[in-house]
Amino acid sequence: MMRWIRARRRGAVAVEYALLLMAVGVPAVVGLTAGGVQMLTNYREARNSMLAPFP
Repeated sequence: MMRWIRARRRGAVAVEYALLLMAVGVPAVVGLTAGGVQMLTNYREARNSMLAPFP
Protein backbone atom coordinates (compact mmCIF):
# COMPACT_ATOMS: atom_id res chain seq x y z
CA MET A 1 0.00 0.00 0.00
CA MET A 2 2.79 2.45 0.87
CA ARG A 3 4.55 1.87 -2.45
CA TRP A 4 1.40 2.83 -4.30
CA ILE A 5 1.08 6.06 -2.29
CA ARG A 6 4.77 6.93 -2.86
CA ALA A 7 4.48 6.22 -6.56
CA ARG A 8 1.37 8.35 -6.75
CA ARG A 9 3.15 11.23 -4.99
CA ARG A 10 6.08 10.98 -7.38
CA GLY A 11 3.67 11.07 -10.27
CA ALA A 12 1.98 14.15 -8.85
CA VAL A 13 5.34 15.88 -8.41
CA ALA A 14 6.30 15.03 -11.99
CA VAL A 15 3.03 16.51 -13.24
CA GLU A 16 3.58 19.67 -11.18
CA TYR A 17 7.09 20.09 -12.60
CA ALA A 18 5.79 19.54 -16.12
CA LEU A 19 3.09 22.18 -15.64
CA LEU A 20 5.61 24.60 -14.15
CA LEU A 21 7.96 24.01 -17.06
CA MET A 22 5.13 24.66 -19.49
CA ALA A 23 4.03 27.82 -17.64
CA VAL A 24 7.55 29.26 -17.63
CA GLY A 25 9.21 27.63 -20.62
CA VAL A 26 6.64 28.28 -23.32
CA PRO A 27 6.43 32.06 -22.72
CA ALA A 28 10.23 32.23 -22.52
CA VAL A 29 10.63 30.46 -25.85
CA VAL A 30 7.98 32.67 -27.46
CA GLY A 31 9.71 35.79 -26.12
CA LEU A 32 13.13 34.68 -27.33
CA THR A 33 11.73 33.85 -30.74
CA ALA A 34 9.99 37.21 -31.07
CA GLY A 35 13.12 39.05 -29.91
CA GLY A 36 15.27 37.04 -32.30
CA VAL A 37 13.05 37.87 -35.25
CA GLN A 38 13.23 41.58 -34.39
CA MET A 39 17.02 41.46 -34.02
CA LEU A 40 17.35 39.65 -37.35
CA THR A 41 15.22 42.32 -39.04
CA ASN A 42 17.34 45.09 -37.51
CA TYR A 43 20.53 43.32 -38.58
CA ARG A 44 19.36 42.96 -42.17
CA GLU A 45 18.32 46.62 -42.34
CA ALA A 46 21.70 47.75 -41.01
CA ARG A 47 23.61 45.44 -43.34
CA ASN A 48 21.66 46.59 -46.37
CA SER A 49 22.19 50.20 -45.36
CA MET A 50 25.95 49.72 -45.08
CA LEU A 51 26.19 47.83 -48.38
CA ALA A 52 24.04 50.30 -50.32
CA PRO A 53 26.02 52.16 -53.02
CA PHE A 54 24.42 55.49 -52.09
CA PRO A 55 23.50 55.99 -48.44
